[in-house]
Amino acid sequence: MTVATAAILAQVMAGDASDAKSRIQALSKALEKMNNTTSEASRCCDALRKRSTHLDNLTSPASDASAMLSQAASNLGSTLVKLKDARDKFETVRDCEPAIERLRDGVKDME
Repeated sequence: MTVATAAILAQVMAGDASDAKSRIQALSKALEKMNNTTSEASRCCDALRKRSTHLDNLTSPASDASAMLSQAASNLGSTLVKLKDARDKFETVRDCEPAIERLRDGVKDME
């Protein structure tokens, strides 16, 4: 209840039986004001609901894209680890290549 409506109701309650018509008019006026206020509040709620839906529609795709980017970053990190491991293995083979060739040559000499 608004302050203005409360003031009108206070005036109505203060009167006596002789001015019942003015009290009824004051009550009607208060009821009309409450109806107008309720209608305005309803319009504001509808506008707020529409704005929140619009905001949700804007942020949901961004949130989904962010999750996909996060997953892609994780996949790239995992791929990087595997590539480093493969490079280390190739370097190990390259380091052992001269020893393997000497061993092969030694086996050929023994035959």
